Amino acid sequence: MGTGLHTRANRRLRSMAIGVVAAAVAAGAGCAPDIGTLTPQQQVDQLIAFVESARGHQFVTRPDVEFVPDAVFQQHVLDSIEGAEAALDVDEVAFKALGWMPTTDDLFEKYKIAFSGTVVGFYDPASKVLEVRGDQLTPYRREVVVHELTHALDDQLFDLNESMGDGVLSEQQLAFLVGVEGDAVRTQQAYVATMTPLEQLQNVAEQLSFQIDPAILSVPLALLSLSQTPYLQGPQFVAGLGGNAGIDAMFDRYPATAEQAWNPAKYLANEGAVAVPTPPAGGSIVNSGSWGQFFMTLLLGEGVNLDATLNPATDGWAGDSFVTWTSGTASCIRIDTRSDTAPQSDALRGALTTWASSHGAIVSAVDATTARVTACN
Repeated sequence: MGTGLHTRANRRLRSMAIGVVAAAVAAGAGCAPDIGTLTPQQQVDQLIAFVESARGHQFVTRPDVEFVPDAVFQQHVLDSIEGAEAALDVDEVAFKALGWMPTTDDLFEKYKIAFSGTVVGFYDPASKVLEVRGDQLTPYRREVVVHELTHALDDQLFDLNESMGDGVLSEQQLAFLVGVEGDAVRTQQAYVATMTPLEQLQNVAEQLSFQIDPAILSVPLALLSLSQTPYLQGPQFVAGLGGNAGIDAMFDRYPATAEQAWNPAKYLANEGAVAVPTPPAGGSIVNSGSWGQFFMTLLLGEGVNLDATLNPATDGWAGDSFVTWTSGTASCIRIDTRSDTAPQSDALRGALTTWASSHGAIVSAVDATTARVTACN
């Protein structure tokens, strides 16, 4: 299900479908196409009709769906993520500072391991090509195609070929992906819900049959958690937008923060973040920006988040700012988080203090409503 981890590589949204079992939910989009003995492209035509019905829009032009042999497809996936190396090198400082990966590992190499063998399909808004691994439209591959066709339709109507931030630790990029992937997962789940019980069993069996590279065990759990978050939270977010009309409007104004992406009411009210000054660095600055509720939740969870829920200790988030730097061989991060009230800030500092006790980190209060955490590795 879904499209894995989305960083911007050369300002492209690389939509990569990886093997995660989708929860089937009804979305009132009609019956699944009768596949029968149709050719793959004839089946694609029927899947296109399904997506058009589910989204309430028609394609401007028929999307280009290419069926690619395994080896060629895998190389295309690797080619598509080469442009992400520089941004991941920047993110690596935070990963190491927070203890999410060994200081001797390379985040980009782990990223390639995570996605080179698990991707089944992707849509590229730059080339407008949708690629599918293999030449058989099995139940699972049909589900993947529906997901990616939704991206293709949204791209034709609203233009997805844009960047909201680089790397995997951009709060704006994460919020953007929650919205974009939420729409695609919603349509995908609607399609799965129309499959027969046998097709759904075949779908799950196919996903479970994928061979996983044992090297995946060396990939930081934080990276794997981040890869799934937009697909887990996305449907929850778009469900609060009021149907297709609300989703269409979202493509003109994406959620700007994790708080908005996890709380549709705050998004609809356009409740922004309070400006928080960038905290001081203790060495050569590598990156700075907003951190957000979800990345703070990931920090408190030791880099693991399996259901995309927010830690209650982050309730009352009002705004924040972070900075990463290097000093000698050390990688460091400092995050200042403003809460709505002093008690909420106290609760966050308490949770951070518990986390810091096993990480050699320092927690302090900048003022009554602003908590600071500093970690180095």
